Amino acid sequence: MVSFWIAIAVTCALVDAFLPYYLLVWFSGGALVALLFDWAGFNTSVQFVVFFLASFALIAFVGRAVNLRLLRGGPGMRTNVDDIIGKTAAVVMAIPAGEAGRVALKGTTWRAVLDDEAATAAVGERVVVLSIEGVTLTVRKE
Repeated sequence: MVSFWIAIAVTCALVDAFLPYYLLVWFSGGALVALLFDWAGFNTSVQFVVFFLASFALIAFVGRAVNLRLLRGGPGMRTNVDDIIGKTAAVVMAIPAGEAGRVALKGTTWRAVLDDEAATAAVGERVVVLSIEGVTLTVRKE
């Protein structure tokens, strides 16, 4: 049974490497735990029960933590948006009072509105990014 559990662990890990989400890696962990029980001399029935219990325990506890942290962003995970806030951009299409214009930032142009609806910004002026919602930056004149 040693070679069976090693084959299960390796196969699940390899297949999981080609999937866009974590699905089979937990069964690799369960196979390794069952392998330990095989080395300890437990019978095949006990090994299979341990395999399923360990696999589902890994899914329930470790999988949940991984899912929250990596796949959904989790608390404290930085995004590219964090790097845009506070940066200075150049107005490339005038921003009229109460309307949107465009600014250049980090090699691309963004739709932008001023935080003061009565203010305007002419082409070439510098603005500072205050926030981002969707693909629109809220900026203020520098």
